[in-house]
Amino acid sequence: MFKSLLLIALRNMRKDKAYTGINVLGLTVGITCSMFLLLYILDELSYDRYHQDAPNIYRVVTHIKETDDAFTWAVAQIPFAEEVRDNYPEVKNAVRFFGTGRTLYRYEEKEFYEDKFFQADSTAFDMFTYTFLAGDPNTALDEPFSIVLTRSIAIKYFGKTDVLGQSFQNQQGETFKVTAVMEDVPLNSHFIFDALISATSRPKDAGGSWGNFGIYTYIQLPAGYDLNKMYANLDKIIKEKVDPIFAQYGITIRYELQRIIDIHLYSEIQDEAEAGGSMGVLYIFGAVAVFMLVIASINYMNLATARSANRAKEVGIRKVMGSPRTQLMAQFIMESVVITFTSLIISLLLIYALLPAFNELATKRMPFSYVLQAPVLLSLLGIVLVVGVGGGSYPAFYLSSFNPIGVLKGKLSAKGGSVIFRKVLVVLQFAISIFMLISTMIVFDQLQYMRTKDLGFSKDRVVRIALSDDAQIKKAEVLAERLRQTKGVEWAGASNAGPGDGIGKLLLKVDDSEGKLVERGINLYRADFDFIKTIGMTVVQGRDFSRDVSSDTTFAVLVNEAMVKRMGWKDPIGKRFVFMDEKPVEKRVVGVVKDYHQNSLYGVIEPLMIMLGEDDNYLLFVRVKEGEDTREALAAIENTWNGVFSNVPFEYDFLDQRFDSQYKSDEKRSYIFTLFSFLTIAIACLGLLGLAAFTTQQRYKEIGIRKVIGASVQGLIMLVAREFFILVGIGTIIAFPFAWYFTSTWLQKFAYRIELGGEWATFILSALLALLITMLTVGYHVLRAASSNPVNALRDE
Repeated sequence: MFKSLLLIALRNMRKDKAYTGINVLGLTVGITCSMFLLLYILDELSYDRYHQDAPNIYRVVTHIKETDDAFTWAVAQIPFAEEVRDNYPEVKNAVRFFGTGRTLYRYEEKEFYEDKFFQADSTAFDMFTYTFLAGDPNTALDEPFSIVLTRSIAIKYFGKTDVLGQSFQNQQGETFKVTAVMEDVPLNSHFIFDALISATSRPKDAGGSWGNFGIYTYIQLPAGYDLNKMYANLDKIIKEKVDPIFAQYGITIRYELQRIIDIHLYSEIQDEAEAGGSMGVLYIFGAVAVFMLVIASINYMNLATARSANRAKEVGIRKVMGSPRTQLMAQFIMESVVITFTSLIISLLLIYALLPAFNELATKRMPFSYVLQAPVLLSLLGIVLVVGVGGGSYPAFYLSSFNPIGVLKGKLSAKGGSVIFRKVLVVLQFAISIFMLISTMIVFDQLQYMRTKDLGFSKDRVVRIALSDDAQIKKAEVLAERLRQTKGVEWAGASNAGPGDGIGKLLLKVDDSEGKLVERGINLYRADFDFIKTIGMTVVQGRDFSRDVSSDTTFAVLVNEAMVKRMGWKDPIGKRFVFMDEKPVEKRVVGVVKDYHQNSLYGVIEPLMIMLGEDDNYLLFVRVKEGEDTREALAAIENTWNGVFSNVPFEYDFLDQRFDSQYKSDEKRSYIFTLFSFLTIAIACLGLLGLAAFTTQQRYKEIGIRKVIGASVQGLIMLVAREFFILVGIGTIIAFPFAWYFTSTWLQKFAYRIELGGEWATFILSALLALLITMLTVGYHVLRAASSNPVNALRDE
């Protein structure tokens, strides 16, 4: 019986190639895109789970609350790890990662800047699981100046991975011996490094006080350990070690433990080592995947019921010949399953072919073997059952219910299928399509807003050059002065932080609104005389740093408007900041800069202070004159660099690209969302195309008669399209509130965002586009019918 059902299904598919083609194409696109989204979701959920004891590894983060501010850092103090490792036996392991900054490394003639080399405690590989190509992970970081390289770094410097015992140097003259080589850190990691250096290499870096933060710290606890007990221990550490330093200033410290498997999707800390993900985005992608399959299934059900009149006599004859209803249902479900299975096979081939391109789009490294994961295989089986059996069930129930006598007498409704049910499906299809269209356009508008919003400085035509050692930093002002005289250069300035970079925070005494000194945590960085002009900031009160005022080098600082507002100053000029060293150092405000975005638009503009200083500025910013050829200007800048640092490679980036990179993850996700949203709409259009064709076919004679009695082509188009327009209108009414709620919720993650109330044109445009697509689709088929000779339509009457 199965063989017979299968043969008949294949015969019917060949018989009606247009119907089969529309369904296979729609389902193939739907399944392919849904599987890509599922692979993306599974990869996002897999972050850091490759570590053997991942559920029991926690990162220690610090929540700091001041009198008028609160924030969370993804770091702890240097002594924390030793404290818990030595005094709390329930802590199985504690590991720290120390950043080493951007440093030049050399091996023979090869030299490269590296900014992902970290110092780490020797027990790092007891806690974290990585694949080693050579060397012993248990002892690799025991000795000072030992280094563990990733595969890509080993090949980069040595051209191979068999490099145990090899040595290479950094620009400070330190020599590191390769003690192990490991595979590259998987991309599905919240923390990615290129090499790890033994923490014992620089004993000074391993020292520190309980008052200084800045070290990524992880602890490993026993499986099933009660975190409330660990939090009690953390409170004890705060009381004994931390409060004696901070409580006197009204600052409270609280540690939080983040499971490493939760960091990527749930951490809301802005300065993460790697770009984070979002569970909200995964829910959205999951919904898009479901929408695509739902619309593809709706297409099948609509087309199957719409063409029921064409198969009515087949059903009638089969029933007269004795076929039971169950056999007829099985036949129609078999056809649905065969179409779904055919689409599934094509989809797997497309996934295999397109996966590299999708990896590039999503910045992933997913192999095709991901498809063999249990959730994917179960999803594939579910698609066949839900789409094939579920989507084919209604047409099977409906078609098999025909009265054979009525059918053979020609009394079946010519409209085919349950009209009300089919209209409900079309409305649902339009509602989903309009919802996706609105969401896509608003996501695009928000990203465009972030790219074009006034940031409070000018990021265009600014070259950013990072200096990597003390010898270079000491010559920063010499280089800046020569750059200011370089052809094509408008300004050049230096600082120890720039827009898009994290800045320091120190506890200082500051004048309050009444002129009394109070303790506050102050965000600050250092800059030279020309930094403000180079970056294009605006001084709105007071003045910029000036070489003509000799006292500036000792006392001058600038603040932003947010700082003025925070402190309640009516006249900020002359307000004091006091550094609480052994010998207090006083600074005074000489000017106020217009609020600018030091970081991305995800967070609000924070109060900050810019301190004048020409020492330790390791970042140079060079503004190219407007109208100058950028390549020629860069060549001139490189020549100037070589005149100062003849044996150091010249590397740079552009400030606009670096700043915009903060949105890279969201842009990637928005590209994926936009692409699959349009494909969802395309599937809906494909179904509409098929449904319009069958609707026109059912009314072919009516169109012929109306044309004979004088109806115009435009009138005929509107006649047939009117019903679809009503369905579009109902779908629009349903889609608008859902789209409003979804986009409003999504926009809340941005501190600076478009006003949804100003997006009314987007909602109207989406509805008009849906109407236009409907008009074009229906109009095409009606035009074909109306353009034919009406005699052909009426010939058998």
